[in-house]
Amino acid sequence: MQKWTVYNKTGDFAGIMKKFNLSSVAARLLVNRGLVEDKQIEDYLYPDEKLFNPPELIYDLSKAADLIERKIAEKKKIRIIGDYDADGIMSTFVLTDSLMRIGADVDFYIPDRIKDGYGINIEMIEKAGNDGIDTVITCDNGISATEAASEARRLGITLVVTDHHELPATLPDADVLIDPKRPEDSYPCKEICGAVVAAKLASELLRREKICEENRGFIDYIEFLAVATICDVVPLVTENRAVAKLGLKKINESYMPVIKRLADNGIPLESLTSSSLSKYTNGKQLNLGLLALLYVCELKNYLVTEYSVGFVVGPCFNATGRLDLAAKAIGLLKSASLTEALENAKVCKSLNEERKKLTADFVEKAYDMLDAGGVQDKVLVVELPECHESLVGIIAGRIRERYCRPTIVLTAVKDGMKGSARSIPEYNMFEGLKECSELFTKFGGHPMAAGLSLPTENVSLLRQRLNENCRLTDEDMIEKITLDAAVAFNVFTEKEVNEIEMLAPFGAGNPSVLFGERDLKVLRLSHLGKDGSYIKIDVCNIYGARYQIPYFGDKADFLNQIEAKYGNSELEAAFAGRENKIRLALAYQPRINEFNGNRTVQVNVKYLKI
Repeated sequence: MQKWTVYNKTGDFAGIMKKFNLSSVAARLLVNRGLVEDKQIEDYLYPDEKLFNPPELIYDLSKAADLIERKIAEKKKIRIIGDYDADGIMSTFVLTDSLMRIGADVDFYIPDRIKDGYGINIEMIEKAGNDGIDTVITCDNGISATEAASEARRLGITLVVTDHHELPATLPDADVLIDPKRPEDSYPCKEICGAVVAAKLASELLRREKICEENRGFIDYIEFLAVATICDVVPLVTENRAVAKLGLKKINESYMPVIKRLADNGIPLESLTSSSLSKYTNGKQLNLGLLALLYVCELKNYLVTEYSVGFVVGPCFNATGRLDLAAKAIGLLKSASLTEALENAKVCKSLNEERKKLTADFVEKAYDMLDAGGVQDKVLVVELPECHESLVGIIAGRIRERYCRPTIVLTAVKDGMKGSARSIPEYNMFEGLKECSELFTKFGGHPMAAGLSLPTENVSLLRQRLNENCRLTDEDMIEKITLDAAVAFNVFTEKEVNEIEMLAPFGAGNPSVLFGERDLKVLRLSHLGKDGSYIKIDVCNIYGARYQIPYFGDKADFLNQIEAKYGNSELEAAFAGRENKIRLALAYQPRINEFNGNRTVQVNVKYLKI
């Protein structure tokens, strides 16, 4: 079930149109996103380096830089311990690469998801001690590592924590603890990802060592920070928006033209060496691993968008940590030759293909289980004992989307059950789990996502307690579709669509543009696909504009809804192309379609409503 509403915000539309030379549509979109002040609008439309906050504003970052500088000068051995998701991978790469540029004796370790679990632990500290490591720096983890910190203190290992996750009740006893969510921290953008936290520290060190000036060290890694920011689903506003926007810009202006130039000349990347590649890069220094991955992903129109990063490129990094070792993704980014980079990129892509198939199988199994039992709980706790533990977060997200309920998916591990949680905006998952904290052996995360481990015998009690404490209403669990405006689908010009594209990248905190139109007359329904499993809908609006809509949703459910509202005779008339009473509402996004050099405005249909 869905509830459609239209933004009803007011603002100085005429003033915005005049000051920024925008159409009324663009002015409306800005106001809908709460952007009404000139400075806000300028920063939003034209984000640049001035939105990057100084590293020293992060509490204790200067203290961490002092300590690390001293350790490097003393030739102490340093180890970076990261995480196995895209954010953790980028964090580890950026911090390791930066310290190597400074001349540090540094290596890295990415936990094995199965063997080690999430974050730094006692065993990793003990191994660091056995390896002669003097200083351990975490990135994208460590804020909950109280036991590991105590062990580091016992062994005399210096521990620097850099993290961005929510604070636990007790902080670890680290030598330095950096997290923008600390109450003492005055950093303006609290919701930066782990890679940005790590890059702020790296940038400060590079500046002190006179390798880079001011923000240059941060900007050197902007494409990797954009991948981390988008994949970690942090709000794409203020500094995060600038990171994502400028990172995508660099990829599209530096990496993708190389791939397109080679394709236009019929030259496979595999036929080149690292040295022969240089004639196609216009003298730009590109990361061979990222270039190779973008190449093997075969991105449409040689364009990288937030969608490409979130659903094509990013998952290839994540897949290494899900089905193998995330260290392979670091190996990709550190590839010394083009041949090595291509081999590593193909491995990452292959792992992601395997991950997608396994995910689809378990998602269907979960749907069948829930539909068979009837969905009664407000907080869903789904047990998939045979599922690979790396997939439970993705599956929880799919279930959450389908049933619009906070969802936890659990799988069996050696010492109990382990799972991931995904939530809806109306429910703070981290706080919900905190109310049941005694049931877990380990848990942590955000309001919208969390990870947890617990004894098998506690699962039923967890389900019971979460639902007893849950205060969600039926209204909360209806999917909300908010339209920017009600606009006929045939009125957009290319200029307006180009203005809309200025609002990208879209994501958390900056929702995609969505327009709607109602009272669309159905001219004909047709079966679509080889086996007729889909539907094509010919519609006409009140202005006489026609459009064909392919519908790839649940065909049987869609037709049953039409029949329930309008009757079988009207449904038969629609399939015969005769006059009928069926009317639809359409939620869509306008876009530019380019074919054979011709550019036309088309619409991308997102939702249909009878």
